[in-house]
Parts: sequence; structure tokens; C-alpha cells
Amino acid sequence: MPPALSSQCWNPAMATERHVIKTYLNDEEKTRIDQLAHQMRLSRSELLKRLLMNTKLPSASDFAAWQGIRDLLKVNADQARLGNLFKLALDEPLSADLFKKFDGLVRDIETTQAELKAAIGEIRDQLQPGKSKQPKS
Repeated sequence: MPPALSSQCWNPAMATERHVIKTYLNDEEKTRIDQLAHQMRLSRSELLKRLLMNTKLPSASDFAAWQGIRDLLKVNADQARLGNLFKLALDEPLSADLFKKFDGLVRDIETTQAELKAAIGEIRDQLQPGKSKQPKS
């Protein structure tokens, strides 16, 4: 056990064996690795480990799907806020001003629903690029 560490905080089972491997690349090879790592949104080290171990690399559709999910979460939060505003408005006495607010709220909800549908369609199109949209009958 290292003398600077007490037996309470040093655990040999938690120690990891990591090795640094040094390699020489020309400018073109380094640029290619950097471009690929940037495209995959991985560090150089993680990219090379995944290639070496033949594990899955992220695809463009993965990024699109995650971006779509983030978009849907934003829309969901917007819907929740609109719902809370609508609930507050229902507790108020009905006046001409309130009627205008209800009208605006309904338009906002319709706009948000359209955004939600568009985001869902975008995710579907990116995850299943060969599938065409089915016409409604």
C-alpha cells in the first residue's frame, strides 16, 4: 500500500491498469483520425479503442434520433407550460380579455402540436430513410 494513503481510502481492486500506446502518424493520417473522431463525436482515444475492439460506432441516424428526442422533450415542456396556463385561465372569471387569452392559448397549443408532429416525422424519416409516408385514406 502506498505510504501516503491510509488503508481506508486505498483499494487495490479499484486501481485500473491503463496503458498509453504511442504511435507515429503523418499529417494526413492524423487529420483523418481527427475528422473521423469529430464526425463520430468521440475522442481520438475512444475512436481508436472502438475500432480496435470492433464495437459499434455512432451513426448519423443515432445523432439525429437523439437530437429528435431532445426536440420532443422541449416540445413536451412547452405543452406542460401551456397546460398549466390553461388550467390557471379556467379558474378566472370569463371576460373579453380572457376570451382573447384562451384564443391565443389554443393557437399556441396547435402550433406546439404541429411542431411535435414535425419532430416525430423527422425522427422517423431519419431512422427509416427508405420508408415513404403512407397517405391517409
